[in-house]
Amino acid sequence: MVTLEHRTLLHLPTLYTFEEDGINYAVDPAKPNWIAVDGKGRELLDAIAGSGGKVTFGALVARYAAAHQLEAGKAWVHVHDFLRALNRAGMLADGPVSPPPYPGRAALIAPEGLRELWIQINNACNLSCTHCLVSSGPGKDPGLPFQRLRALVDRAVQLGLERLYLTGGEPLIRKDIFDLIRHGTESRDLEIIVLTNATVFRGSIKAGLETLDPSRVRFQVSIDGAHAETNDRIRGPGTFTKALDGARVLADLGFDVSLTTVATRANLDELPEIPGIVQSVGAKSHHLMWAHKRGRAATSTDGWFPDIDHLLAAVMNTVDAAEEAGVVLDNLEAVKRRVNGVPGVKYDLGNGGWDSLCVYADGKVYPTAALVNEPALLCGDTAHEDFEHILASSPVIQRLRRASLADNPSMRDDPFRFFTGGGDWEHAWWASGGDPVGDDPYYPIAIALIRHVMVMLGKEKVRRRNPGSGYDAPLVLHAMGEGAIACGTADGAAAEQPVLTLHSNCVLSFDVDKPRAKVREFYGEAAEKPQADLCCPTKYDDSAVAHIPQDVLDRFYGCGSPLASAGIQPGETVVDLGCGAGIDVFIAAKFVGPSGNAIGVDMTDRMLSVSRDNKPKVAAALGYDVVEFREGFLERIPVETNTVDLVTSNCVVNLSPDKPRVFEEIWRILKDHGRIVISDIVSEQEVPPHLKVDPRLWGECLVGALTQEEFLARLERAGFYGLTVLQRSYWKDVEGYPFHSLTVQGFKFEKTEGCVFRGHRAVYLGPGKAFVDEEGHLFPRNEPYEVCTDTVAKLRRPPYKDMIAILEPGAQASSYACCGPDGACC
Repeated sequence: MVTLEHRTLLHLPTLYTFEEDGINYAVDPAKPNWIAVDGKGRELLDAIAGSGGKVTFGALVARYAAAHQLEAGKAWVHVHDFLRALNRAGMLADGPVSPPPYPGRAALIAPEGLRELWIQINNACNLSCTHCLVSSGPGKDPGLPFQRLRALVDRAVQLGLERLYLTGGEPLIRKDIFDLIRHGTESRDLEIIVLTNATVFRGSIKAGLETLDPSRVRFQVSIDGAHAETNDRIRGPGTFTKALDGARVLADLGFDVSLTTVATRANLDELPEIPGIVQSVGAKSHHLMWAHKRGRAATSTDGWFPDIDHLLAAVMNTVDAAEEAGVVLDNLEAVKRRVNGVPGVKYDLGNGGWDSLCVYADGKVYPTAALVNEPALLCGDTAHEDFEHILASSPVIQRLRRASLADNPSMRDDPFRFFTGGGDWEHAWWASGGDPVGDDPYYPIAIALIRHVMVMLGKEKVRRRNPGSGYDAPLVLHAMGEGAIACGTADGAAAEQPVLTLHSNCVLSFDVDKPRAKVREFYGEAAEKPQADLCCPTKYDDSAVAHIPQDVLDRFYGCGSPLASAGIQPGETVVDLGCGAGIDVFIAAKFVGPSGNAIGVDMTDRMLSVSRDNKPKVAAALGYDVVEFREGFLERIPVETNTVDLVTSNCVVNLSPDKPRVFEEIWRILKDHGRIVISDIVSEQEVPPHLKVDPRLWGECLVGALTQEEFLARLERAGFYGLTVLQRSYWKDVEGYPFHSLTVQGFKFEKTEGCVFRGHRAVYLGPGKAFVDEEGHLFPRNEPYEVCTDTVAKLRRPPYKDMIAILEPGAQASSYACCGPDGACC
């Protein structure tokens, strides 16, 4: 962490930059890392980079002030806040940044076991598709016997298997397929993905599907066009209608379904129509695949391989169509995980042969399903070789594990190489005639998707920027990794490795509700059975809770006492976020009196059940009922805009997967000059990924925490001013990472059309020599300073009204005092 002092020299890594729609993107190719910044932020980046490490913090402030004709206080605030954001993003240093040359993945990491296994359980198929990689069809190889398949799965589990892919042929025409799937999910706790043409779902097959666990089994259903005419020319007469009917069957049974399409010259113009079809059949996502020159496709005369420019245009049109339809495009989701992953994690080639293998229908082993039956890639034979032996001794495996994008000269100057992983080595293999580090012919698509995700994230942050906040410092709009790891959404241990491999061509889409589901489950259990050790030991004054049933008090899981510091007045409207069993709402009800309102918001049904059951008891004790409980998320608070005087939350914001949006929502529902008093857990330093994905620690209000600096910076960026730390106390250490309980107060003020100077002057009363507010106004002690009407309105209210005196227009003299008649001083 860089300490910003007047003489601190400022350094940046070597950056690749590009601009789109007024947003600037700066990529650190060597790390990798990236940020999106606004125009003023780009000016500061250029000033630092152009100085060659010779510009100091003080000199940069002076240069910025001169360039924008700003007074010293505002220039200092702007530059300071931007540099702190750069620092948090890992883009600022106080010494030269000289990363060592990348030595390749094998020098930095070693594969561990077998995490993924593909089994082509047959080569028999009810169809004879003209692009089939393995030329499947009726009467082809029925595959290995069930007992041998089960033994292969069991052995792979011993080596660390997490995910099993079943493909063919058509895997579902095997009568024992459901026994194998149930063995994998029920006995071995595997996640299983089945690739199917979905045209055989009747009779015993339909009955078999009904025996599977939809939470553990997912399906990919192949269609190769948006219309029957196009699809059926490739896959056979009637297959389009049957496949869509099959997808509907799977969706109705509760399975996650992805429709997959091989992009060909014949269907390019139809690709953007398929997201609409995905939606219509109840599928979850769409997945695009790039044609291989193998199997029947290699000899087809149907024009399988479109030129890259037309293919790229069709892909980007499909991206837009999917976003408009609200449909997940798996290819894009995979890119999002890399582009917005953990900074510094390098992707280097695919996982085929690294920790993933494919067993063909005859028992022979290859690195990937796309390249089975390629003689040069034969790794072994399960008839007489164990997986562990194959992984350790196969020359093919050893060659692939030594391979790296560092071996490809065309990658050396590519700023996106560690996001793309160097491309898909499976396509490079056939395009280059057998070189896994050759050029991927579809690489331009990878680059386009990388840039698209960066631009999409940058534009989203511009849309979310609060124009009414008055906070106009240069912004790091987005930093790589923001929101990347939330409880239950990623492999935190893997995210701490310096290098990862690209996932298989079958991509599982990200579930945005997964972290919420973990929290709901955790606190649902805590609602049914009180957990005294959950979160922090905090006790309210007995008089504040005397009207609250013990049933509620036993389920208090807060980390502070925000209401004790909130100064609640009769008649106010108070909203408590993440209200749980309702203790803070019931306390607020006592303070606001019969003319006020106390609203609790929570997403956990079982907690809301406890609070609603106790609501009549509290009303009876108070003699009035002003309490309401609403179900909803913190990121979409179910409260009207500009209607609330006070928002509180008690050890809840850290549970959100999108904390900036929570702060934005709080600002939205508050009235002008409304206030927040939030108690939450903050960390002393950035929490490492392996802790962030621990469901228990997440539920205990710990590992979802921001650092204190980022917590306050996020509140300020959302538009809050007058931020004050009311209380901070140590809570506990986890693996040497200290956590504290923090209570913060802040206020909302919404800027009008613009500041109007009418002659008002502000006088700072002390005790400091001068005072600087959030907007950079510098008020010298005891010296009148002209301010506009917006600033007057803000300074006349807490927390500034007792430290600032306002002189009216034309006033030559005025009486004011820092100390009141009761002897209390500001």
